Amino acid sequence: MKLHLQHLGHHNVVHAYGPQGIVIHGKRHTQGLLVGADWLHSPWGPEHANALQLSHFAEVLARKPDIVLLGTGKCQHFPLELMRALGAAELTVEVMDTSAACRTYNILLAEDRVVVAALLPPEA
Repeated sequence: MKLHLQHLGHHNVVHAYGPQGIVIHGKRHTQGLLVGADWLHSPWGPEHANALQLSHFAEVLARKPDIVLLGTGKCQHFPLELMRALGAAELTVEVMDTSAACRTYNILLAEDRVVVAALLPPEA
C-alpha cells in the first residue's frame, strides 16, 4: 500500500509497505528495521517476533522515545516476556502488525511525537 503524507521535510516517513518490504526515502527495506524521525537502523532484529529479546532494543532504550511501536510482521504477536522487560525499562510499547505500525508511526510523526517504530518484515 502506498501512503501519501506530506509536510514532514526530511523526517523518515514510511512511503509504502507490503510483502515486498518497507519503503523509506525511496529505499526498500526487506528485513526488520528501527526507525525514528531522524535516524534509521537496518537491518534489525530477528525474523520472527517470538525471537525478539531485550538486547534488540538497546538503541531504543538509549533514545528514550515517548512511544515505541512494535510491528510484529503480517500478524500481531505478543512476546509477553519481552513486553514485561520493556515495561520494566519504562518504555511505552504498542504491539500491532507491521502494516498498522507503519500507518501509526506516520500519524504520530506528523503530530511531532517522539516515536520509534521497531518493524519486522511485513511477511514475517
